[in-house]
Amino acid sequence: MVGTGVLLVLAAGVRNGGTLLVVRQPLEGPDAIVSLASHEWERLPATARLARENPAASIILTLPEPVTIYNCHDCGGRIGRLQHLGIPPNRVHILPLTSPGTYGEALAVLAFTSRTPIKRLLIVTTPYHTRRSLAAFRSVFAGSGVEIGVEPADSSPARPTSWWATPYDRAYVTYEWAATAYYMVRYHVTWGN
Repeated sequence: MVGTGVLLVLAAGVRNGGTLLVVRQPLEGPDAIVSLASHEWERLPATARLARENPAASIILTLPEPVTIYNCHDCGGRIGRLQHLGIPPNRVHILPLTSPGTYGEALAVLAFTSRTPIKRLLIVTTPYHTRRSLAAFRSVFAGSGVEIGVEPADSSPARPTSWWATPYDRAYVTYEWAATAYYMVRYHVTWGN
């Protein structure tokens, strides 16, 4: 009987493995909108939409070092893509990273915001990346006085309720769960951050 209960809990966890990763934390009137590097085809349209809705907000793009197809698919074309979507280049700030990954992005953005009047920061990222991004940024920004929100890219092909059905979703969900465990161990970042 206990074995059946454990199996049911595990099955429910697997079934909801995609939806548990996706969060939306709205933030009215952000001072800045940060589009995390990579997956530009998903993230930049949402970033541009939010930038048009919040014309006073600065746009922040992070720049990994070194740039690869795995950490920034179209780094060189991002400003052009945003401009094509109606966002003038003078609103965009590019922040070079000194540490890798999402945690490194949070560190770079914190350093930038400490030199600016930014107090409300909205993260735009791929749906499956939202929960870990929000937790990492909240951990890094703890005590800074900067309010953090997150918005999942609405042009994503992600299908969280049936994540097991496509190679994209299976790969991304598996990766995010592994990355979440790594962040808990390496950076002590938890979903409660």
